[in-house]
Amino acid sequence: MKNNFPKILFWLSLLTFCGLTALWFRDLLKGDANGIVANISLSPFIWITGITSLILGFWVSFKQKMAWLQNILVFGLMAFLTIALLEWVCGILLVKQAAKMPKIEGPSHSMVMDSVLGYKPSPDTTHTGQRTKDGQVIYNISYKTDANNLRITPVANTKASKYALFFGCSMTFGEGVQSDETIPYYFSKIDSSYKSYNFAYSGYGPHQALARLETNTLRSKVSENQGVGYYIYINDHVNRVLGTLTNFSYNGGNAPYYHKVGNELKHDGLFKDGRKLKTWIFGFLLKSNILKFFKIGYPFKITDQDYALTADVLAGASQAYKKQFGNDNFYVIIYPTTIDSQLIIRLLKERNVQVLDYSKLFDPTQKGYAIPFDEHPTAIANTILVKQMIKDLGSKLPQETKSK
Repeated sequence: MKNNFPKILFWLSLLTFCGLTALWFRDLLKGDANGIVANISLSPFIWITGITSLILGFWVSFKQKMAWLQNILVFGLMAFLTIALLEWVCGILLVKQAAKMPKIEGPSHSMVMDSVLGYKPSPDTTHTGQRTKDGQVIYNISYKTDANNLRITPVANTKASKYALFFGCSMTFGEGVQSDETIPYYFSKIDSSYKSYNFAYSGYGPHQALARLETNTLRSKVSENQGVGYYIYINDHVNRVLGTLTNFSYNGGNAPYYHKVGNELKHDGLFKDGRKLKTWIFGFLLKSNILKFFKIGYPFKITDQDYALTADVLAGASQAYKKQFGNDNFYVIIYPTTIDSQLIIRLLKERNVQVLDYSKLFDPTQKGYAIPFDEHPTAIANTILVKQMIKDLGSKLPQETKSK
């Protein structure tokens, strides 16, 4: 019995470790994912029983010559030490790498969490954003938000008879430009019969546009009866709809989660709630120096199926717009890019989504079209884009809309 006591302790500690881990996973998948069960935090006990099992395992395996257990434990220990060494080396290399690169900082954002969109601008706020390179200011911007958490678009004409709704990301929101230099602003300035509404925000994608439209609350925020809706698309929006590891590093899973179940597009709340296990795994992986140094993301490749999901979400937004506003005047604008956009254009058209292909309108990498040390468009780029939009507007809108 005395000889078996260490073995009994080992199996008891291992079973306890497995039981506590199972409870932790159950809370992660079915509970509130805080690791607390019956007001007890499981993490400390998991660590204690895990380390105890490891120590006892080594003792028992070598004391009683259990070769199979020795092999498992030695292999596990060597794998752990190898990964730990790589993490340490990559951490040092990342620090050296960062020292050679310009230090780009900002801007910060004033935001609040939201159960539908994940996050949104703080309401009724004057916010100042600054971006710097090695301490030197690249830009300073100041903007105001209204009671509906939207960036206010200043307009000279307060008697506009039509609306122009803008959905999209920071490109549309106007990251890095003043409120009188954004896409929505130039649209109302060039055609004063339209009042612009800026429903875009930094980090947003097609899933935020659909989730917002599905709430059926936009009609009450828009006073004009007729108008047009635009979604401005860039290639990175596919990553956002998928909720990739790279995108997760930006929003922590605080974004609407849409996925296909058979042929049906399903909305399962936010990523962090609808994919709890993957959320935890992503949070763990983002701490890895190895992944950061080698720029490893997940999924490893964006497929045609992923583009199809993005097209489905945009098609849903188009349908939700039509249902709420009673017209077909919803367009997806393909923002100028150096990447081939024909796949997403074809997928959108197959789903009867109206597309304005501006992918070759200008080269966004050329000087003057993007803010230095920043991918966001300048006021010049926004002006060129809007002029093309308004040029196409008359020929695209149905006759009954133009006559009203």
